[in-house]
Amino acid sequence: MRLEGKTVIITGGGSGIGLACTRLFCDEGAQVAIIGRRQDRLESAAKEVGGQVLAVTGDLTNNSDLDRLVTETLNAFGKIDIVVNNGGVFTGSPVHETKDEDWDSIMDVNMRSVFQLTKRVLPHMIERKSGNFIHISSILGLVAVPGVAAYNVSKGALLQFNRSLAVEYGPVGIRSNAVCPGLVKTEMTEGLMNDEELMKEWSRDYPIGRFGAPQDIANACLYLASDESSFVTGVALPVDGGFTAH
Repeated sequence: MRLEGKTVIITGGGSGIGLACTRLFCDEGAQVAIIGRRQDRLESAAKEVGGQVLAVTGDLTNNSDLDRLVTETLNAFGKIDIVVNNGGVFTGSPVHETKDEDWDSIMDVNMRSVFQLTKRVLPHMIERKSGNFIHISSILGLVAVPGVAAYNVSKGALLQFNRSLAVEYGPVGIRSNAVCPGLVKTEMTEGLMNDEELMKEWSRDYPIGRFGAPQDIANACLYLASDESSFVTGVALPVDGGFTAH
């Protein structure tokens, strides 16, 4: 098993891409701490997956909840090897109609919370001279589409944060990589994907002929989490059915 004995934190681990990662990582031998705001969803995920899953209810934008996440993970498992920064939000509006509070909310969840959690885990990883961060960005961190500027910016900033971690902490044995999914069918995109005409139009931009599934992203994350990618750091890996290839 590729993650035997590894301890992983997965934000937003109770649904969508996070849940797919939780399932796969546990199947590969990891012990996983998941955090999210919905206690029922987290407990359901932990029960479904089985194995060593620690469910921590909390808000990623609340620093005390992040403190508790790190403390409870260390108390339960004794170490933190890997962090999957998956939790995020997606909303959109034209720039001139975007409310300040909406812009701030997207930045708080998609970028600031990543910084805050990373900052809390880094001292532990530095002490152990080992660690691995995987950030779930987006193809919209690589290219821009209209109507979702705040989201585009948050995911682009995440990619630069990823590179910064890679070059700053590589010398002490810490890796950092990002995955950039295309459109993936999750609870967050369900409403959007119910628009059949829009999906028919958008599908033309996916040469492989379909949209993504959470498992597609989890498979990429497993590679980056495993020792198979030990010489890979600072990358932004599109998992997008060819969307960014043209």
